[in-house]
Amino acid sequence: MGTRVYAGLSAEQRADRRREQLLEAGLDVFAERGWAGSTVQDVCRAAGLSPRYFYELVDSREALFLAVTARIAEHVAGVVRQALVDADADPESRARAVLTALAGYFSADERVVRVALVESMATEQFRAQRRELLAGFASSAARLMRPLRVGPAGGAAARRRLELSAAVLTGGMVEALIAWTGEGRPLQTELFVDHLTDLHTAAAQL
Repeated sequence: MGTRVYAGLSAEQRADRRREQLLEAGLDVFAERGWAGSTVQDVCRAAGLSPRYFYELVDSREALFLAVTARIAEHVAGVVRQALVDADADPESRARAVLTALAGYFSADERVVRVALVESMATEQFRAQRRELLAGFASSAARLMRPLRVGPAGGAAARRRLELSAAVLTGGMVEALIAWTGEGRPLQTELFVDHLTDLHTAAAQL
């Protein structure tokens, strides 16, 4: 029995398209209204879909929020990978390339900052996913910082200091992005990246 096709799309393709509509609508609604102020009906209206389709594709509003933030995490990982592929070989250029790519990604869409870094504090389940995202940031920062170190790599204590520095710098970057979204003005990306690169280079020596 063949797959039924409507408007040139199979059932699977239609489901994929509706899921994409829900993810984009979720990003819009959660950013604009916040987690506490949003409903399934809000998302359905923004997506142009009925609640029937919502519940065919996701179990709940919570599940949609987690799917939206998981997709952001996938995008971030892809941005970092591509930046490393395109970067020059020297350590400072690689660090700058990754920081530039991340600043560009987050500054391009304030909704991403609002949802992934602010509204993700709303529940313990969301906070757990947020911690995973930030742990990934910190791990990437530590990998970028190691080659920036001048002199011997040091032992376990030095590695631990580097990991702590990476975590602190990650937290600072996140707070700076959150503050920027509340200011209502463009992020000064070049200044932001220059400062972050200097901080990473200096922290690698601690």
